[in-house]
Amino acid sequence: MEIVFPDAYARIKKVTGYTGQAELAQGIGIPQALISDSRRRGEVRSEILLALLERFNVSPQWVRTGEGERHFIISTDKMASLYGMKIYSPHRADRREQ
Repeated sequence: MEIVFPDAYARIKKVTGYTGQAELAQGIGIPQALISDSRRRGEVRSEILLALLERFNVSPQWVRTGEGERHFIISTDKMASLYGMKIYSPHRADRREQ
């Protein structure tokens, strides 16, 4: 499927709440030139997709195509395991004591 930059950019603005390139660039921590370059090339640069994923948990596929889930859904346990942590749950502790 061909990526149409105006459609992807509209989705980006919708999910972030930013209205302009400068505000978006500052908000997701990238140079504004990356957005301008993406617009000129008609494609969403990977740096933008990565910044959106890191800051807003937005699916790159959804940004590019409008298909699939807007955000990644991840359990607390899964997120913790990614960072090498365990989640304490009083309910689980109660079960072990019985």
